[in-house]
Amino acid sequence: MLTVNLSLDKSGINPYISSTLLKKIEENLSAWKKIILYLNKRWEYSSLVCQDCQHIFKCPACDISLSVHKHPEKLACHLCWYNSTIPLRCEKCSGTHLLKIWVGTQQIEKCLSDYLSSEKCKIYRFDLDNIKNISSKKEALEHLKNADIIIWTKMITTGFDFKKVWLVWVILLEQELIIPNYDTEEKAYINIKQIIGRGERLGEKTDFIMQSFIPDNDLIKWLIEHNYKDFFKKTLEERKIFSYPPFVEMATLEYRDTNQEKAKNFMENLKNKLDIECKEESEKWKVIEVVLNSTPRKKYNQYHYKIIIKWNNLRDFLQEIKPEIMRNSKLSVSFY
Repeated sequence: MLTVNLSLDKSGINPYISSTLLKKIEENLSAWKKIILYLNKRWEYSSLVCQDCQHIFKCPACDISLSVHKHPEKLACHLCWYNSTIPLRCEKCSGTHLLKIWVGTQQIEKCLSDYLSSEKCKIYRFDLDNIKNISSKKEALEHLKNADIIIWTKMITTGFDFKKVWLVWVILLEQELIIPNYDTEEKAYINIKQIIGRGERLGEKTDFIMQSFIPDNDLIKWLIEHNYKDFFKKTLEERKIFSYPPFVEMATLEYRDTNQEKAKNFMENLKNKLDIECKEESEKWKVIEVVLNSTPRKKYNQYHYKIIIKWNNLRDFLQEIKPEIMRNSKLSVSFY
């Protein structure tokens, strides 16, 4: 298992396609060997990284990566809704070489298609844009058999075995680290391990290479060393500091409606009820946190308001709002 530093290895055709990758692709194509290029998401997802010290900008309250928003331009946490202006200098080393990272599968497919002759190789992108129903999935599986280069997302990290795969390449490892969840690093570790297994499951020798702007990141080091023990220890220490499971129980209540005012009023009333319950229960249970986002997330023309709750006895605590949960189809509850 190797790592390519994208800050030093540039191809000139795309910031996320190294010269080493192009060389490896040409070597494998000339030997009629199949290549898998992996990218976490089909769409572009952004984060801010310091190229001087490899620091990833994180939320001070949640210890997850902050996302770069374009309109207006800012850094925002998708978990607790903290936001700040985009800094000019690194908060860790004061360096000025800050890099906004965003890349998607379509971008990679287009760059490689333009660079490589279509007669020379067959490129197939396996993501939700191409797989929308059962018939398209069956058609896609045939394409996978004949493809020389497969660009895939997380949707096929499990359940698929490929013959004659000699190269598995992670386009940008840090995209695994910018999803706004408290267990992002744990999922990233498991996901990369699953990707490694795709090529070698049938007993064939497969080269596995990761690209990154932060090659000295602890997660990369532990993956290369197969060091789950230290990874597990660090993860537990961080979760204890920031009050995450397994040290507390955690749930999210999410309400969605096409009417923004209705959604906001419903969740504010629910939050007030929970606050009252907090005061009554604080003598018995340790109150950790009850937070309502002030700015909704809009998806499919619906406004989503979310309450995050951290508690020591969550199910008993939520009994007080059980009627609202049971009778309202627009309110969903997720436990962690």
